[in-house]
Amino acid sequence: MRRFRFFFLISISISILLLGVPHAHSKDRLHQFTMENNLKVILEENRNTPVVSLQVWIKTGSADERDEEAGMCHFIEHMIFKGTERRKVGEMAKEIESLGGSINAYTSYDQTVYHITIASRYADIAFDILSDAIQNSTFDPQELEREREVVLEEIRMGEDAPSRRLFRQTMSTAFEKHPYGRPIIGYEKTIRAIARDQMLSFFRRWYTPERTLFIAAGDIDLQQMESKARTFFKEFKRPSERFPERIREPEQKRARSNATFGNFKETYLQMTVPISSMTHEDTPGLDVLAQILGGGETSRLVQKVKLERGLVHSISASSYTPKDPGLFFIEATLSAENLEKAVEEILKEIYRLIQEGVTAEELYRVRVNVESSLVYDRQTVQGQARKLGYYEAVTGDLHFEKQYLQRINLLQNEDIQRVGEKYFKPSRWNLSILGPREKADVLKKMASTALVEKVGPSSALADQKGLPPLSKTVLENGIQLIVKENRTIPIVSIHVSFLGGVRFEEETQNGINQFMAVMITKGTEKQTALEIAKKVERMAGSLSGFSGFNSFGITFTFLSQHFDEALSLLAEVIQSPSFDSEEMEKRRKPILAALRKQEDDLTGVVFRLFRKALYEKHPYRMDTIGTLDSIQRITQKDLKEYYKRITAPENMVLTVAGDVDANHAVPAIQKGFGKIPKGHFVLPEVPKEAPLTTIRKQEIYKEKEQAHFVLGFPGATLRHEDRYALEVLDAALSGMGGRLFYELRDKESLAYALAFVNNVNFDPGYIGVYMGTHPDKLDTAIAGVLRELKKIKEEGLTEDEVERAKRYLIGNFEIGLQTNGAQASQISLDELYGLGFNHYGKYAEEIRRVSKGDVNRVAKKYFTLDAYALAIIRPQKEKKE
Repeated sequence: MRRFRFFFLISISISILLLGVPHAHSKDRLHQFTMENNLKVILEENRNTPVVSLQVWIKTGSADERDEEAGMCHFIEHMIFKGTERRKVGEMAKEIESLGGSINAYTSYDQTVYHITIASRYADIAFDILSDAIQNSTFDPQELEREREVVLEEIRMGEDAPSRRLFRQTMSTAFEKHPYGRPIIGYEKTIRAIARDQMLSFFRRWYTPERTLFIAAGDIDLQQMESKARTFFKEFKRPSERFPERIREPEQKRARSNATFGNFKETYLQMTVPISSMTHEDTPGLDVLAQILGGGETSRLVQKVKLERGLVHSISASSYTPKDPGLFFIEATLSAENLEKAVEEILKEIYRLIQEGVTAEELYRVRVNVESSLVYDRQTVQGQARKLGYYEAVTGDLHFEKQYLQRINLLQNEDIQRVGEKYFKPSRWNLSILGPREKADVLKKMASTALVEKVGPSSALADQKGLPPLSKTVLENGIQLIVKENRTIPIVSIHVSFLGGVRFEEETQNGINQFMAVMITKGTEKQTALEIAKKVERMAGSLSGFSGFNSFGITFTFLSQHFDEALSLLAEVIQSPSFDSEEMEKRRKPILAALRKQEDDLTGVVFRLFRKALYEKHPYRMDTIGTLDSIQRITQKDLKEYYKRITAPENMVLTVAGDVDANHAVPAIQKGFGKIPKGHFVLPEVPKEAPLTTIRKQEIYKEKEQAHFVLGFPGATLRHEDRYALEVLDAALSGMGGRLFYELRDKESLAYALAFVNNVNFDPGYIGVYMGTHPDKLDTAIAGVLRELKKIKEEGLTEDEVERAKRYLIGNFEIGLQTNGAQASQISLDELYGLGFNHYGKYAEEIRRVSKGDVNRVAKKYFTLDAYALAIIRPQKEKKE
């Protein structure tokens, strides 16, 4: 399932009206037609990469269900790939993944979408599978019962995920009559009651050619793909019915509030007002309003409510405009004690904007983002296909964006004020809160409609064929400079990386790399954080620091026309960060909040627990974000000293990828970075981990619906000869077509969430299995994992499993390197870690060399079933005395 936010529309839009950038759909690349059975086909040719995306959009979603059918569309989505007359359970995913592709589906309120992304040389196979599934799924009775348990487990899992739980609560509060108020996944009662005959009846009534769109985008021949579509769907014939219109939501005349509580560390807030649908004339203005209010670092709510007043840890605004009228969202995380003041200040900022208007600079920034965003979206074929499907399914007009963009370009301050006055009235607010159980008394006193009613408008004024040129230069001071030209799209990405990360940290300063990554873009000796953010937005760019287990650095992506300006800014940011003490305190609070919040993510909790069980001495036992204690202790002096120590030129790799001429880029970078003096960088001594010789177990208890565990073993390093065989083993056991998924989820219904994990690291990483399961099934699930690993260790994998996994890895690697940013990151880190800047071009061949014998050898070597680490999270009531 996917929640759509419809500033998304802006994020896939561009126009000739804005700086003369060509429209995305040129006539010679886009082709659409309707077949004799009324199925519509939309094709877009894009030969930039050998990848194709095939999507089937069913114009039916959860809002088309009756109350007693709640969750039917999502349940059907689960069943579609569960076998046809020609293919058994698991064969579709297995076949696609064996070719390096991905296959999945999602359900929304208005559509159900099935999609495959794959190397274009396998497009015929993917098309056959997708069309077979849509037309010929058998809805096997036994599989239906297994999948029913999976859906029920997903429902329970949603109760532990704050964002899902709060969204369902918000929608049910705002929509009292309209079916948007029901959860897309349905209820436990309705899922248990759905019978196979009932599902088949719904499927045949709604999955008709007239309600179906087929989208193909990427490396295709339009005429050939049209012929294939007519062949694959020629027998798709079902009569269409007329269905009653959806119930309309009455006009909201009073404010509403809803607060619930659970075992959470953070308080989660959503404020909404009812707004227009996707095609309404007010939607462009609402989208712009959302961006100005809460669309990024320079937005008003971030600057005022988060950074200046420190009332929230995070805040954003978005305009959710689906097929029917939607909602305007303000979302925040905060401390329970700040709720009342935060809501008051949020409302004041909104009403102040409506009364005083927006600035020309704010409107300009939004328009620049609109102009640039389609350029970014064109980087992946799946993004292109998703956009085509969305426009056609929701608006009925494939070229809707042209009209939309004209409206965006014509918007003036008065238009923003008008839509604000129209929709943001005190009686129309919905307040939805999810808080810690121990803060219930505090929140109940504040979580009332009086909160929004007392602040009115007046109060606001008080694979690698034809690779582009790739070169490496070492500057005199030791900086390794790599340039990869790709002139097909006017985007440049720069990735600057240093050895660092958790691997270099002491417990007392755990998290210092992450803190540094947050602070690196938040001011220099000459510019403030806000001034930098504004410059970046004017370039339609994205500038951010990063840190992980082995590295620290900064990435900058922008339109190529701004190359010199961007490079100058980047040089300043890297060479003279201020680490301003006042700015540090502003950023320290969200990091501390994130540390508390991560306790609500049980998957993350159980992996952190696992690392502590596996690593007793090595820094990998620590978390990248740090601890509450360490983050509170880190000072400005600590940041400056640590930054100076690791950012020496000898420890620096700077990679540029994209629309750039190396003959221009190299001298420009030499000028901007060549004068940085050598720092005599010395690698710190990293503690080595002793071999694991026993079973180490760590277990904690939480009041949650699900149990989670990770069972794993020490793994390999990035440079170890076993690395590639372990990656093939991982791919063979992972995914919906993998053995573990089939044996433990499909056959035994032991889990909704299941993954095999291969964490290859600079120092030895780990391999293992993660599972989220019902507490009653925990012991059975652990035993099942050990049983399957023992079977793999003793019997090995088949030739078919190994070849399927190799094709998956190569194809997925190709798909993952579509963007300049992904390429810059891969090249930079490969060079930094000693693999070589051109390693990514050799990866496919390394995977091809792996044999079945290699894979079975590493399974025997690494699956030490008498010595492993096991981390478990389970509800307190399951604790055995």
